[in-house]
Amino acid sequence: MSRYPVDSGGNRDIPDTFVFTGERSRQGYRLNKFAMSLTNPDNREAFRANEDAYMDRYHLSENEKAMLRARDWDALIRHGGNVYIMVKVAGTLGVTLLAMGAQMRGQSLDAFMATRPGASARVRKD
Repeated sequence: MSRYPVDSGGNRDIPDTFVFTGERSRQGYRLNKFAMSLTNPDNREAFRANEDAYMDRYHLSENEKAMLRARDWDALIRHGGNVYIMVKVAGTLGVTLLAMGAQMRGQSLDAFMATRPGASARVRKD
């Protein structure tokens, strides 16, 4: 038996968590397809050279483009972006998973790292 209640759609209701459901997957399909394209080095270069033109190739909505331009990782995840795929966008832009986590919690990287196990370890900031 789970310690988390299940909603009428069969999804677990975990407080302060956005479960990547089938519905979210469908909503974020274009966004995730766009992000997966960044596994190709030529595509990463094209995106960095002209973000808007590259996003247009994937028919992203204006809302999706705005989230990407703002580097709003939390909004991207809520919209249906899979965090493991959004890391491809972040990496293309030189943003680490730790920096993503900090931004999603509304913290500086230093403040976020202070809450991590082994907080005395230094994080590479370049």
